[in-house]
Amino acid sequence: MTRYSRLPRRAAACAALPVLCIVFAGAARVETGFLDRTIIIGGDTCRYEVYVPAGYSASKAWPLIVSLHGGGRQGTDGIQPTATDFASHIRNSRASVPAIVVFPQAQPNTRFMYPEMENLVMAELRRTIAEYHVDTNRIYLQGNSMGGEGAYRIAYRWPRTFAALVVSSGPVRVDAQIGFPQEIIDMDHKANPFSAAQDPYAALAAGIKHLPIWIMHGDSDQVIPIEESRRLVDALKREGAAVHYTEYPGSSHDGTAATAYKDEALYTWLFAQHR
Repeated sequence: MTRYSRLPRRAAACAALPVLCIVFAGAARVETGFLDRTIIIGGDTCRYEVYVPAGYSASKAWPLIVSLHGGGRQGTDGIQPTATDFASHIRNSRASVPAIVVFPQAQPNTRFMYPEMENLVMAELRRTIAEYHVDTNRIYLQGNSMGGEGAYRIAYRWPRTFAALVVSSGPVRVDAQIGFPQEIIDMDHKANPFSAAQDPYAALAAGIKHLPIWIMHGDSDQVIPIEESRRLVDALKREGAAVHYTEYPGSSHDGTAATAYKDEALYTWLFAQHR
C-alpha cells in the first residue's frame, strides 16, 4: 500500500531556501516555494521537495519539471536535491521557470538508473499531479550527470509521459570503462534493455526519438566522457530526432552544469514543447 504524508519543515534547511509564501485562492490556502513532501512506499518513508511558483493558482494547468540530481546528493533528507545548479537558477531567476518542479532524491547507495529509484521518481511525479493542477501535456524531465543517466532510462521506460528531455553531462553506458562494478552493469542490462544492446546509443535513440531533447556537455569533462553525448546525438540525428546539442569548450563536469542552467534560451525552448 502507498500512503502520502507531509513532514514539518526543518528549520536548519529553511535557512537556505526561499521564504515560504502562502496565497489564498478562494477558501483554499496554497503554499508556494520549496516545500517538503514525503511518500511512503513498501513501508519506507522517502523525502523529496516540490517547488511551487509564487503565482500558482489551481485555476489553470501548470507545466511540471522532474529534476534529477547528480551523484553525491543521495540520502534521506530530501533537501540535497535542491542544492543543485538548476535549483539555484530557480532561486535566482524565478520568472524564467514558471512551473512546478519535483526534486526526487535517490536513496543512499543507489542511483536513479536502479529500477526501484526509477519507480520512486514516477510515484512522486504521480503524487504531484494528484496534488496540483498540472498540464500533463507539458511534463518535462531534466537530469545532470547521474541524474542524466537516470533521465535517459526513465524516458525510455515511460516514453509517452514527457514532452521534452534536458540532460547535462549524462552517461548512456554504465560499464567498467566509466568505473562501474559488474553487479551494477548486470542490473542495468536487466532493468534497462537498451543498455545491453550491441549499440546502446542507437537503441536508446530509437526509444526516445519522438522527444525534443537538449543535451549539454563540456569537452574537458573528466568524469563523464564527452563521447557519451556525442555518440548519442549522432544516433538521435540518424533517427531524425529533434535534438539540440550544446558543447562547452574547455568546460569541466561541474562547470558545464553551472553554465548550462543559467542559459535563459534553455527555458524558452523547454516551455515551448508540448506532448
